[in-house]
Amino acid sequence: MTKLVIGLDGGGTKTLGVLVSSEGKILARETGESSNIQAIGAEKLGIVLRALVEKLAAAAGVTLQDIDHLYAGLAGAGRPADRETISKMVTENGLAKNHTIDTDAAAALAGAFAGGPGVIVISGTGAICFGKDASGTLYRCGGWGYLLGDEGSGYYIGQQALIAALKDLDGRGPKTVLRELYENRYGLSSIDVIISQIYSGKIDRTEIASNAPFVFEAAEKGDIAARQIVESAGREIGKQVAATAKRMGCEQGEVEVALIGSVFKQRDTLMPFMKDEALKVAAQARFIDPRFEPAIGSAILGLLKEQISITDKLLAELEKSLAS
Repeated sequence: MTKLVIGLDGGGTKTLGVLVSSEGKILARETGESSNIQAIGAEKLGIVLRALVEKLAAAAGVTLQDIDHLYAGLAGAGRPADRETISKMVTENGLAKNHTIDTDAAAALAGAFAGGPGVIVISGTGAICFGKDASGTLYRCGGWGYLLGDEGSGYYIGQQALIAALKDLDGRGPKTVLRELYENRYGLSSIDVIISQIYSGKIDRTEIASNAPFVFEAAEKGDIAARQIVESAGREIGKQVAATAKRMGCEQGEVEVALIGSVFKQRDTLMPFMKDEALKVAAQARFIDPRFEPAIGSAILGLLKEQISITDKLLAELEKSLAS
């Protein structure tokens, strides 16, 4: 008998959903609003999830009573208490016969390796690394937020560029085009004028992260400070991979790493430094694109919960559905 599973990938901006059959056919794909409980609260989250699940069911021509499993990989659902709150909400709304509430990172990891073992690094505004070994044990490294971590992220790169610009002003660092870049971008008479805008929150962490592409451009043109920042970012990402690989028992073995997030548009620039750090632990490190998007990863985990084997045939059907 065919089973129907919904996989969700919920973030701070939007939520992506897919409805998949146990044969691997994608019957519906829809987008909803943010589903981060920390940002929108439990009541709003319930409305968002119900609307998206109903939209998916309608697109596939089925009812909520036909959905065998809802697997929701959601940002902000890292704490057991939050997952319990969301779970209760899903039950009260009757969104599926069975459900699982998990993190968006678990969904991304499952999508990247089709439910199998591997390592992912997510680097956008923030940065975090996750690994899963052959026994299914999960490992986390980094991702402690912009005040305590997020090394190698877009925010880190933008922040370090700002610091380099201020050091240029002070004379404690090399002359850098990054100083002029910030002054021109924000219409500043001098780089130090930016300080009040930073501490007042007018220029927030997302805005700071948005400057990362300009830092890569400056590095490519030979700016010393920018090159140092890019190298530092690559090495910080590589250190996360190395630490995760070590905890997974991959010392002197092979580690496969899927790269996710906007920072990896510059992967070729970062790669030498990432690989150099990773190879301090692993004998081989292979950096790849994820096989599937996180929403598909959630669907795969949902199928596994329903005792559906993830065969090569099923995965090939998923890829065929995505291509059509």
